[in-house]
Amino acid sequence: MADKVRATIMTVIEASNEPVHRTRLVKLIYLADNLYYEHFGETITGLSYMWDDFGPNTISNAVAKEADNLVQDGYACMKMGTSMYGGESYLYNVGPKKIEIPDEVLNHLERQILLDTVNRFKGKPLGQVVTASKKTKPFREASQYEVLNMSQSSDYQSLLNSITSDNRIMSEIKEAITSGEEAEGMELQEVKQKYGISMQTSQTSVEVPR
Repeated sequence: MADKVRATIMTVIEASNEPVHRTRLVKLIYLADNLYYEHFGETITGLSYMWDDFGPNTISNAVAKEADNLVQDGYACMKMGTSMYGGESYLYNVGPKKIEIPDEVLNHLERQILLDTVNRFKGKPLGQVVTASKKTKPFREASQYEVLNMSQSSDYQSLLNSITSDNRIMSEIKEAITSGEEAEGMELQEVKQKYGISMQTSQTSVEVPR
């Protein structure tokens, strides 16, 4: 699990293109994990989350601890400062060493959902990210300091089943992914438009077979 968490953290830091506040890092990973769970019944990182005063947080501060390990290993760097409330502030950025993330650790779909989550909140204030995390169903339904219970959306699962049972769509997705440039870096919305997938939510994705 450690490699998966490290890969997830570095993907978020690199995609942000600017120093990432520790709270933002935790909340972005949670939002991506929650979205992935809604679709596929599991998280990207394999981590569990709990209700915290500042929104969802990993149990035992797992993300923050692994981010600090990445700093010690030279893959990330951290700048400490003082927050507007007088407490300590931690900002993470890419470090001097480049981390290699193989597909077996973080697959194309997991990467895309992480990138989509980062891009959705890029340039927006930290408070907006925190608010979005607090509005998620697992957090709203939990009591103070309880472990969050994520759930898979029946709507997403129904959509996924209908897509995977359509041989035409699946063959086109496979062809697009293996063709290289066309599929590389595709936004989830672009995937929906390309394959004629229509749903009310803007966060729908499809599982791309590898």
